Amino acid sequence: MSNKNIKDMQCLIIIAHPNRNSIENNKILNTIKRTYVRAGFNVNIANLCNDVYNPFDFVGNITNMKNNAFSKSYRHLVKTSQHIVIISPTRWLSLSPLIEGFIDQVFTNNFAFKNGKPMFTEKKLMVITTSNSIKSLKWKSLNLLWVRLRVMIFPQFFKFKNIRMYQIWNVKDKTGVELNNDLSNINKIIDNLKN
Repeated sequence: MSNKNIKDMQCLIIIAHPNRNSIENNKILNTIKRTYVRAGFNVNIANLCNDVYNPFDFVGNITNMKNNAFSKSYRHLVKTSQHIVIISPTRWLSLSPLIEGFIDQVFTNNFAFKNGKPMFTEKKLMVITTSNSIKSLKWKSLNLLWVRLRVMIFPQFFKFKNIRMYQIWNVKDKTGVELNNDLSNINKIIDNLKN
């Protein structure tokens, strides 16, 4: 971590789940926010559904795609944050289309990477994905989403060692005890990221 005073540290939480009553919007988001606030971070939340962000509105013109008002404001939040957390449901081995659009339009050349080198090497990233599928699907899919994100996409912007991922399976049928265990594991990841 940099020499910044912890009170100056910023955390950006990016979430895209259309159901405001979902576990993602209530339990997971609130737990992460509370944990970072207790640690003295200033927390910003980019709720892509609430922002009515639609990355497809800007398709067709590369200038609009990379420099629309949404992308610019999100880029500012990314730039000023030392910790970035992404919360997304999974769809067919992919993130929410809003998160995918966010990555495409915000993590751009000369901002997130330059000449093939990552530019966020001092930032920490945690990605939390949720699925209604049972955990056995992890092995049937060879965990392709994890490989895609952890090995192929996010290292383009961050150092490998600065990336953490956590998958919550069978999210709709979680018991309170199981969910609390997941939230506890997420808090442990956050504690490790702060060191």
